[in-house]
Amino acid sequence: RSSIVPWSPGVAPGASAGHQGGLPGRPWVTLVMITSVDGAIAIDGVSGGLGAPSDHQRFVAARRQADAIIVGASTVRIEDYQPATVPIIVISGSLSPDPKARLFSDPDNQPILFTTDQAARTRGTDFDGIAEVISLGDSGDPARVLADLDNRGMRTVVLEGGPTLNSHFLHADLVDEMLISYSPLVAGGTGSRLTNGDPMPDERRFTVDRVLLADDLLFARYLRVR
Repeated sequence: RSSIVPWSPGVAPGASAGHQGGLPGRPWVTLVMITSVDGAIAIDGVSGGLGAPSDHQRFVAARRQADAIIVGASTVRIEDYQPATVPIIVISGSLSPDPKARLFSDPDNQPILFTTDQAARTRGTDFDGIAEVISLGDSGDPARVLADLDNRGMRTVVLEGGPTLNSHFLHADLVDEMLISYSPLVAGGTGSRLTNGDPMPDERRFTVDRVLLADDLLFARYLRVR
């Protein structure tokens, strides 16, 4: 049974480290998720029940390679996010995160919240001193989020879901690679899958770059075919 061999998100096959990440006008986007063999992305509401030590190792390695973590407000709440070693970017149309959540507990490591103009007006002051609030007009357009991060010098970002946010980024064709862990568990139920939203406007095809095995979990890296 193999051990996990780390790989660097944002490096296409044959690319050197000097060419890692960064695309014209936006960072390289790596979607990172775990799923059961029957398509569930959580057990009892959280993803941790699907994983194993090797999955956690791969998850941490992906984060360490990134300049920022992008996540939706619901995932922040359900998974009880806390400050990380890189900036956490939360996209929330209604600016719904709880200002008392652990994510906002470190004044020296504040998250960035992207939201709508209306939510910024009505709830923006709730985050004074604990987060940076950026308004994006009528919707949390992923392309505008990435353009802002690009202006901040970020070249690689990790997208950690949830399924609705994943769908928005894939629908806009803004995902460059996916690191998917396949848990050997069968979860059953009627929970969400990796994406939750409208059908893609056209084909979103990815090619398999490599597959690894550890702790009975399969780890697959997919690269977007453009």
